[in-house]
Amino acid sequence: MKFARALVLGLLIAALPFASADAKKRGGASTKTTVKLAPSLIPALPPIVTAYDVYVGGFHLVTSTIWFEEQGNAYHVVVKANTRGFWGKLFPWNTILDARGLIDGKRLLPKEFYTRDEWKNKPKITKLHFDGKGNTTPEFDPPSHDENREIVTDEQKRGALDPITALLQMLASVNVDRTCGVPVPVFDGKRRFDITGKDKGGDFTDPDEYGVFKGNARLCSADFKMISGEWKDREHAKFWQKTETEAGREPFQIWLASPGKGLPEIPVRLESGSVAGLVVVHLSSWRYATPEEVKAQSVPQS
Repeated sequence: MKFARALVLGLLIAALPFASADAKKRGGASTKTTVKLAPSLIPALPPIVTAYDVYVGGFHLVTSTIWFEEQGNAYHVVVKANTRGFWGKLFPWNTILDARGLIDGKRLLPKEFYTRDEWKNKPKITKLHFDGKGNTTPEFDPPSHDENREIVTDEQKRGALDPITALLQMLASVNVDRTCGVPVPVFDGKRRFDITGKDKGGDFTDPDEYGVFKGNARLCSADFKMISGEWKDREHAKFWQKTETEAGREPFQIWLASPGKGLPEIPVRLESGSVAGLVVVHLSSWRYATPEEVKAQSVPQS
């Protein structure tokens, strides 16, 4: 089940939408800084809440909601996900991810990243602290004991983004520069890898009853390249295998489109092969956040 949880987490990260907000000042997204920042170039709109359904091998395994807020030069993202129905009873798992940072023109600068991953009522918390100079310090509760894993050096971590900010950076490139083709370095606390986007033209997506978007979309691929932090044993490393015998993650195929008038392009469908079968992610709903949700949205950092 460790592989399934790693797979789902990767999918949820890849499914992040990119939106921004003209919201009034609120403590949740505010990040104090003395650094001089260029005005944000990212298109503004009210905060939206999106929901995604994740299917693996034809089974509806996970549901997730994603909320994003931008205030001037600061951003705040919250992702919540859990296994559902029968799978939720058989494999009870839920997670919360929280990312906060600054926006310098079209460049995202992470400040804090937090995850609380709970499996069978046993939570694990990971925090990444960014010092603004390219250095990242991970913190684990309970302490990490992954001795059977490659070590990620300080030099390898330098300049890397947390997983949420990394995908937002790619989607910012789509909305500002109209291209998927941007490489992004990622550090999730234990692994250091690169995600490289590639433009694949346009395509028509028809998710039938599984998703809410039907029509023409921008098609991108996202390739993963492991740099360091890989498990040394085969069982743990399955997320980064194409098949039982072939190493290397299958790229994600991502369909991007605006699901409503005035909205930017966000992921409406994703697909990728895996050792567990075809993975498909659908946008199942979207809506504007209410003022009460904007005021209340926060994740306890303890």
